[in-house]
Amino acid sequence: MGQDKQVKQDSPLHEQNTIKNSASSQSFQFFWFVDENFVEIEKEKSLTLINAWEENEKAKAQTKAYRELCSTEAWENNMKTALELDLKKMEETLEVEKDEYSKKLKKKIPEIEKIAEAKREKIEKQKVQESINLTKMSEKLSATPGAYPPKTKTCGCF
Repeated sequence: MGQDKQVKQDSPLHEQNTIKNSASSQSFQFFWFVDENFVEIEKEKSLTLINAWEENEKAKAQTKAYRELCSTEAWENNMKTALELDLKKMEETLEVEKDEYSKKLKKKIPEIEKIAEAKREKIEKQKVQESINLTKMSEKLSATPGAYPPKTKTCGCF
């Protein structure tokens, strides 16, 4: 390099030296530029991978949540269906029991009517018997005028 300083600026050697120096400084700048670009590209690549990983994890979480929601909904539907079937069975059982009880009660109606008719006949007989007894008493009282009022006890204490 000492020789470079001695070369005149107008000489062709000066031009070669300048080209050589500028080429070496350009190559250094190029490598520096390439190195900066490489670091920048690596950063972008890293960020891109991180974003892709994040999106992938979000998608996994959403898929898992969706599966769990579907599973819960299926369970709910199964439970509702089971309860509805139980309810229908109970309704059918109650309907059968109601029909049986209704038949049982309908069979009792003629018995009740028979008993009521027997009571009516008994009351009618008692009414006729009382009427006959009153007629006899009335005839007896008419036959003996001093026997009125009849000597019947109205109270058990006298």
